Amino acid sequence: MYASGGMILSGDDLTTITPARLAMLRKLQPPTAAAARFADVKMEVGDVELGGGRRAVCLFNWSDAPRALSFSLAREQRVRELWTDEDLGTRSGRVSITVPPRGGRVLICG
Repeated sequence: MYASGGMILSGDDLTTITPARLAMLRKLQPPTAAAARFADVKMEVGDVELGGGRRAVCLFNWSDAPRALSFSLAREQRVRELWTDEDLGTRSGRVSITVPPRGGRVLICG
């Protein structure tokens, strides 16, 4: 049996995939081979260590209304939203981000 360092599964038909959708899938490469670690069973704030002092913070809002979710940065770091490439600036300490109802955000910190 062969085990790879990670895998990306997509239900997209690669013969008809749009450039925007392909760009989104490329953001997942290379796979981290690491799962998010969540602070508690609510699974609202999770961390993935990316190496090189970088981490991904996964924020999930399970409610029907917008919610501010927060996480901590031990030092000043640039924060960027993975899917939109929105630059959220340099942050440190407690960071609060509003997440839409039944939505999620993945923030790259580092």
